[in-house]
Amino acid sequence: MLKRMRNNLLLTFILTLLFGIILVFETNEFLMTINYVIVSILLIIGVIEIISYIYSKAYKENEYYGLIMGIICIWLAILFYLYYTTIILFLPIVLSLYAFIIGVITLIKFIERKTKLYLITSILSFVLGIALMFMPWFTIDVYFKIAGIYIIYTSVIYILEIRKIKKRKDD
Repeated sequence: MLKRMRNNLLLTFILTLLFGIILVFETNEFLMTINYVIVSILLIIGVIEIISYIYSKAYKENEYYGLIMGIICIWLAILFYLYYTTIILFLPIVLSLYAFIIGVITLIKFIERKTKLYLITSILSFVLGIALMFMPWFTIDVYFKIAGIYIIYTSVIYILEIRKIKKRKDD
């Protein structure tokens, strides 16, 4: 169980570190790439749903689920493609929610373990979450860079957790 937990934390460390570095250095390119990936996935799902609907002859049985899902996915893909900049404005809200969740988790860990690192992380998380909720839209690049630095910081905490698990396993 400890080995699986350590492996999960290691994977989380790698992914959050990568995500943080990308946000700090390549914010616009990263967001455009993510948008294109989402658009592509939605288009593929939409086309597959519509083709499946046609080939399954579900229309003969008045089963329109596949057709409706296909149309909705294609519509969402077009929406994401055309209104990318508007949709990106909601990303700080999602990052704010992420920061609050991390803040609550680290606050619980601080209460359980009385480690100052968790208290600092919790406070930083809540401050970042509040800042992201109320930021003006034109400063989005600055906040993404700050969020990237914060994510790198949290990934360092994951590596510290991995060390603690390894020590516990060795004892």
